[in-house]
Amino acid sequence: MSRLGTLPILGQPNPNEPKDIHLVGRYAVGATWADNHGSIYPFDRLRQDCPCGACGSLATLTPAMTWPNEIKKTPEGLRVSWSDGHTSLYPYAALRALCRCAGCTGGH
Repeated sequence: MSRLGTLPILGQPNPNEPKDIHLVGRYAVGATWADNHGSIYPFDRLRQDCPCGACGSLATLTPAMTWPNEIKKTPEGLRVSWSDGHTSLYPYAALRALCRCAGCTGGH
């Protein structure tokens, strides 16, 4: 089930709003969402899921393509500037939909 079409319930936190964005180890970024769900996004997977459309079709990723120079929480979404000069903007609803935890994928 995609969360992109989910409507927030009045009086409840919007599940597509991050409370916190943080590093997880050395190779991933994490998000704690307003409903307290936690998501982890490895840098290489995040780059492959870039909304630009071109990154997902790349056969291989170089280390510079998967290493962020800057990760910034903006009103529009999570902005990642990669070491190869590319910038990705992940709208929060789309980022939340990329969560691959067991709860979001149905345990698969």
